[in-house]
Amino acid sequence: MRDPNPAIRLKKPFLLVLKRGSLRFAPKKNTKIKGLTPLPMHRRLLTAKAPRRDGFCSLRLGVLAVFPFLLFGCKPDGQAEFPPFDGRRAFAEVEALVKITPRDAGTANARKAAEHIRQRLESFGVAAEIDTFNDKTPDGEQTFHNVVGRIPGKTDKWIILGSHFDTMPGIKNFQGANDGGSSTGVLLELARMLAGQRPRVGIIFAFFDGEEGIADYGPNDGLHGSRHLATTLVETGKVKTIQSMVLLDMVGDKDLHFTIPFNSSRTLVKEVLDAAHAAGHRDRFTLSLGMVITDDHQPFLDAGVPAIDLIDFRFGSAPGLNDYWHTDADNLENIGSQSLETTGNILLKLLEQTALD
Repeated sequence: MRDPNPAIRLKKPFLLVLKRGSLRFAPKKNTKIKGLTPLPMHRRLLTAKAPRRDGFCSLRLGVLAVFPFLLFGCKPDGQAEFPPFDGRRAFAEVEALVKITPRDAGTANARKAAEHIRQRLESFGVAAEIDTFNDKTPDGEQTFHNVVGRIPGKTDKWIILGSHFDTMPGIKNFQGANDGGSSTGVLLELARMLAGQRPRVGIIFAFFDGEEGIADYGPNDGLHGSRHLATTLVETGKVKTIQSMVLLDMVGDKDLHFTIPFNSSRTLVKEVLDAAHAAGHRDRFTLSLGMVITDDHQPFLDAGVPAIDLIDFRFGSAPGLNDYWHTDADNLENIGSQSLETTGNILLKLLEQTALD
């Protein structure tokens, strides 16, 4: 993606369509852009079913009147107490992953990275598998490898937590420590923390191959892994069991600040902001009503699943810049364990609200 100019001002009739490969300006209404799947989000966002929220304690009305602060301090009976998320452990997971560099889709290293992720999940006691499939690309048919780990819940409902692990082709010395590595490290550490738990709602850890586009994002270029999983869920009828999908992407910037794109489900936006407030990090979030990001959450939105993209798309040498993105500066030196820890704690709070007893 070419770095969007932060000084650009858009007129009201336009959406800023921000793709992981380009910057586009498009009229909001009935507009088709070559290579871009239409996003009728104004309808889906208004009709998406909200995830269950059972996080409030049962207290007598009189007690609430006298001690309203108790509403925010107590936990439901039996809910597990988790220690704070350890950003250093998550950083170590990123370090281990970027030793496999590059991880371009369709290469031996991509398969090696998938095997590494599967082995890490299984070492925590999380059941995991590699889902290998073929898909068309601008360079012909390629083989991709998703990794899927599952922690079953007490119901037949599931929450998907997603990350991609592949790297952008054609960049010399590209580690992808932030773009692909940081989100994978956070989810692996979270899987370790939750292993052995029996949540109310099951948790799927989905690590996608082929997120990066070769030429430009379209039906046969980019989002291969997420599109494959979403399509499989629809074809098998299991999409009805998916309560929501939360995507992490580029969460390691030392100057961490999330911008939630317009194409995110409103119910999940509220849940995430509540979780960020509870974790003490609400100031790290900005809502963008005029920005659409094509990322691995989009195929799930298209399948009718409430989904959200937690992304910091300003990764650079100074606040607000994105000059490290898709360069060799996307390395371990330019990400921080504290940012991984912040992201992990927000995600834990979100799961406490939506999935954990």
